[in-house]
Amino acid sequence: MSFIGNIFAGKAAEQIGKYNAALYQQQSVYAQAKADQQRAVYNKLDKPRLVKKQRADYSNYFVSLLTSGAEFRGTPYDTALEFQVNQAIDLSIADYNETVEYIDSRNESLLLAAKGRGEMYKGRLTAQAEYAKAAGSLLSDANTLKLI
Repeated sequence: MSFIGNIFAGKAAEQIGKYNAALYQQQSVYAQAKADQQRAVYNKLDKPRLVKKQRADYSNYFVSLLTSGAEFRGTPYDTALEFQVNQAIDLSIADYNETVEYIDSRNESLLLAAKGRGEMYKGRLTAQAEYAKAAGSLLSDANTLKLI
């Protein structure tokens, strides 16, 4: 009669696998939504704020150069150009960091989805093993029966 327990254990393994897979799938969807939200915040808030600050900083720098009385050519122009290059590099670094963070978050989402598929597979394998035990137990019980 142990085959009945094996059948229940197999069914339970399938259900646990399905539950764990669903849980990881929800975590995957959450991680993807979080990555998308962080990207939207960067593109709609952080990047425009950084660009606005850079424009204001350059404007202040440019005005201070002009009020110094020096002509805007030669060294003052070179320093202004260097200032703008540094600002462009800062913006590129911010864009790169955002992209890397987005990719990391997206990869986390994909890993969670893969873990869910693994849990489903693990549940199915455990269930099949339990069903095989049940069949073996049933067959061995049938062999021990004596017909009257």
